[in-house]
Amino acid sequence: MKSQKQAVVNTLLSVLKERGVDYEMKGETPIKEVLTKDDRDKARVIIIAGFQANEISLSESAQAKYLSDESAMNTYVNGLIKNWISKNPDFNSGNKYTPKNPGSRAGQGDETVRALRALLKVTSDEEVRDEVNQALKARLEEIKPTQAVEINVDALPDHLRHLVK
Repeated sequence: MKSQKQAVVNTLLSVLKERGVDYEMKGETPIKEVLTKDDRDKARVIIIAGFQANEISLSESAQAKYLSDESAMNTYVNGLIKNWISKNPDFNSGNKYTPKNPGSRAGQGDETVRALRALLKVTSDEEVRDEVNQALKARLEEIKPTQAVEINVDALPDHLRHLVK
């Protein structure tokens, strides 16, 4: 059984080869500049068939959720393809993926943060927006996880032990 990454990579490469494009992994050209909408559509159909034939790994909960719903499966596979096109360094000239808006999802699970962001969307008064932004910033700082790192000083070389406080 193939992993999802293997399936997406192999499928995209075979779809390009079928079209007559000899794509070079880690080459100068990112794959998204070479792929067409038709290529992605063909890849989606092939990957969905792989999931349905149980050739590509899919958790039991995902099988229950996606295999019985064609629309949900299409959405899932589209996202899967987009994810590996963006995040696989082999498809992006060897470059590591960096998010466009790092930290933009911070606090998503917090009710207060969601309410403050909703309030920002409906407020046009700049003074009120500044006040809400300050409250949002304070709340994000309040719920920010702390990173407590324990270092075994005895395991460090003698000449580096003075660096641990």
